[in-house]
Amino acid sequence: MDLFSFFFAFYGLILGLAVAELLSGFAGFVRDRPLRTLELRTALLAALVFIDICATWLDAWRTLRNVTLNFESFWPPILIGTCFYLAAAVVFPRDPKEFSALGDYFDRRKRFVGTLMLAAEVLIGITFIGEYGEALQLRPATFWFWQVPYKIVLLAAWIALLLVRSRRGNLIVLWVLLALFTLPYWTNGAIPNWLHQHFDQPA
Repeated sequence: MDLFSFFFAFYGLILGLAVAELLSGFAGFVRDRPLRTLELRTALLAALVFIDICATWLDAWRTLRNVTLNFESFWPPILIGTCFYLAAAVVFPRDPKEFSALGDYFDRRKRFVGTLMLAAEVLIGITFIGEYGEALQLRPATFWFWQVPYKIVLLAAWIALLLVRSRRGNLIVLWVLLALFTLPYWTNGAIPNWLHQHFDQPA
């Protein structure tokens, strides 16, 4: 087993445990109550955490190939996995008695989950430093017109989720975050590749 496979197995295990926690919470709800009673904000937050974990796993395959087994390069991805695990474990309540008031539970726990997801996003940016440097040098259009604006909008959306209070505002921000993760990763690399082909190539 090469070094990357050794690391990725461990990293994938942490992300997998986070997904398992999230699915366990969801399964606990549907065992106790009809699916149609699932509170919409909680459902969107659960979907968002799930998709973010999947997107991070896809990114890790590309951005962590040069990882070395020392704390300097090891701590950002491990902290990312820790943030995801803790966030996923809190999306749904442990006590089935709270399933009847998921809206209240969401209001109490949203900031905790959102803060961990925002922290994970910042740490993901650290793992991308090498790719950002390469893009700035070899694919400047991709860097300036895709990577920088996308990261700024993504961080701003997470911060907005922490600050917004109304139910409607939460729903809007959650839908925006879901779109930000789903659309670019549906055909991963399509947008930056298009920018590179049309703006970085010599005439």
